[in-house]
Amino acid sequence: MLRTVPILLLGLLLGFVLFPLLNKWTEQPSSQASLDSTSTNDIDQSRQNAIVKAIQKVSPSVVSINTARLSDPFFDPFSEIRKIPGIGSGFVIQPDGYILTNSHVVDGAQDITITFSDGRRFNVLEIFIDRQLDLAVIHIDADDLPLLEFGDSDQVIIGEWAIALGNPFGLRFEDNKPTVTVGVISALNRVVRPEEDERAYKDMIQTDASINPGNSGGPLVNSLGQVIGVNTFILSQGGGLGMGFAVPIKRALEAAHQLIDQGSRDFWTGLDIHSVNTHIARTLGLSTARGALITVIEPLSPGESAGLLQGDVIVMANNQRVDSADDLIGAFRNAVVGDTIALKILRGRVFRGRGGGFFDTNLILEQDPRSEE
Repeated sequence: MLRTVPILLLGLLLGFVLFPLLNKWTEQPSSQASLDSTSTNDIDQSRQNAIVKAIQKVSPSVVSINTARLSDPFFDPFSEIRKIPGIGSGFVIQPDGYILTNSHVVDGAQDITITFSDGRRFNVLEIFIDRQLDLAVIHIDADDLPLLEFGDSDQVIIGEWAIALGNPFGLRFEDNKPTVTVGVISALNRVVRPEEDERAYKDMIQTDASINPGNSGGPLVNSLGQVIGVNTFILSQGGGLGMGFAVPIKRALEAAHQLIDQGSRDFWTGLDIHSVNTHIARTLGLSTARGALITVIEPLSPGESAGLLQGDVIVMANNQRVDSADDLIGAFRNAVVGDTIALKILRGRVFRGRGGGFFDTNLILEQDPRSEE
């Protein structure tokens, strides 16, 4: 009997020691679940980053553009004329049915269908084209379209996030939502001439966000969800990786509003130009580091008819001083077919054997032969 008392006391002592531990072990799953829930919430919040929000903001205004062009039986006169499908992208610039894209997406197309991410489809009422800038405005019969926020492309920063949205490779999914690629702004004010294109693209935004076939005409967006450019083309050795280029949105909107107000710009000059800098002036023996340098003159073009030569510098247009390529583009902004543009030309000393120095000539704008195709 006496021996059982110590045993009882020992049991009570162990109970006091072990009970809190057992209680803690019992409560641990509940507290762990609370910790797991908190961690999950933190992860969910981190997933809703600036890029995700920007995409959600922009996507409703992005469209897929499906086209059809007639085949040319020239190389096989016994073949039937077929409709060749084409693909591209665009985005709303006015809620009353105006959509911006690249001219190469729609130029020469017979059938064009516009599809929004919610599945709505529209046929085209009219198209306005500016081949010089590779831009086009499509007008559809629609109202109250979702409008984007436009950024200031003059304030783009090298290294900031760049988001490209569009319809790559013509992929068609049941939800019709645009595909997204992300990169950074790699460079600004690039002048590029793709090998397959006769145009020289000037002052382009360069990005490493993939701009695949079908992305052309879609928006390039910053991390605030603001459109900063129009995706136009990619330079690549193959596949979807390479350097992408976009027309700055400031220039694109100026051209788009002019197209809406005045219609397509169907004239051509046959000239490619580049702003003169100190290095160019020194190389060509020019007395000034300003003006628009003529880098290419197409055969049988208005430029050739005006007596212009590769290496000439345009310093005045219609009595307005030309300090850069942009100044010259501005001088042609309201021009139409048949207009005569008075030019003052500076020919450097390396061309003196061909009549160097200053001289005047008239450039008569002709119908762009591509508009007749």
